[in-house]
Amino acid sequence: HYEYLMVPYIIAENPAMDYKEAFQISKQMMDGNKWDAFVLDLSFIGWTLLGVCTFGILLVFYVEPYIYLTRAELYHALKNNNKSVEF
Repeated sequence: HYEYLMVPYIIAENPAMDYKEAFQISKQMMDGNKWDAFVLDLSFIGWTLLGVCTFGILLVFYVEPYIYLTRAELYHALKNNNKSVEF
């Protein structure tokens, strides 16, 4: 799962790209960063539980957008740090 976590962001930025190439680039970007992405996801457990306690209202309006924006920022950080990946 974490190996291909960046595929939606790669395809969103490069819509003409072949999906096989997007999977390969995501695999390169996440090489050595899977554990960090897992720990990042663990950091959202408290927010998710709080969202469940509010019957999903907090999940819809705050938690899920926060998670998606954090993953987008992770994509940009990995893209800028990994100079061997060509787009």
